[in-house]
Amino acid sequence: MAPTLSHPYISSILEANPTLYLDEIQQQLLEVRDVQVSLATLSRTFCRLQLTHKQLSKSPIERNELLCATWQAEYGDIPMEYFVWLDESAVDNKTNQRTDGWSPLGCVCMQCDTFICGQRFSILPALTVDGIIALDIFEGSVNKVKFSSFL
Repeated sequence: MAPTLSHPYISSILEANPTLYLDEIQQQLLEVRDVQVSLATLSRTFCRLQLTHKQLSKSPIERNELLCATWQAEYGDIPMEYFVWLDESAVDNKTNQRTDGWSPLGCVCMQCDTFICGQRFSILPALTVDGIIALDIFEGSVNKVKFSSFL
């Protein structure tokens, strides 16, 4: 007789960490529920549950929805042509963060995560609605001195 998989348990595992690989879910089922299943059984179960493997969208933990809404209410009537946006972005040599995970069919696969740093290259662009008007690319992180000199 085939083992019975606890669908709420699988859903809770994936809700906590949608980037798990099938073998990691298999191991958790064995350790926590004492249920031994094959990868094929897990794969068929995911199909029945309409869980699909897709690219992960990340949401910054630091995002403040109330602050964003307050800003939009305060400055939303100013024409976009009046704005210059300054941004900082960086890329690391390589991270071991996973880029895809599991979620229900038709739903975005989302996980809040901190970003892992390695050798870092940063970029400071000044953006308008017409494109980039100033740009600085350098090795390392942005600090107050570098940002001030960019301005």
